[in-house]
Amino acid sequence: MGSQPLTENEIQIKEQEAREMVNKKALYSSVAAILPIPLLDIGTDVKLMKDIKNEAEEIFELDHKQVNELSDDLMNRVLVMGTSMASEFVGRNASKVLFKRAAKNSKLARFGAVPLATNALGAGVSYMLMKKLGHDYVDKCAKAARNQTV
Repeated sequence: MGSQPLTENEIQIKEQEAREMVNKKALYSSVAAILPIPLLDIGTDVKLMKDIKNEAEEIFELDHKQVNELSDDLMNRVLVMGTSMASEFVGRNASKVLFKRAAKNSKLARFGAVPLATNALGAGVSYMLMKKLGHDYVDKCAKAARNQTV
């Protein structure tokens, strides 16, 4: 896509722009994880990761072929689905035990704070995992852009 190779300074600027975009998309992922709609978080995460890839490639002025191999695409989809399932597991199961013990004799338990807190924890996990996957892809794009510099 890009006609001329990027300088190191341009790559760093584009890398920062792409990381900010990833952070924003990761926030959307966490919002989807909070909502108690089955499969919404998985579908949202797959869409967001596709958007992250397309926008990162556009920011770095690269073609998809310059950044990835086919096997990486399949692995990336598996990882995105895994992040959604992990955040759901943490949010629904593991954290429930911790919060129930903490709120057993508390007034918070009577007001339904435990389900809210478990959803918030799952959203945090979803945010961190999506951010990690997105930043890893930005690193790949930056590396591909650096490989094209003279």
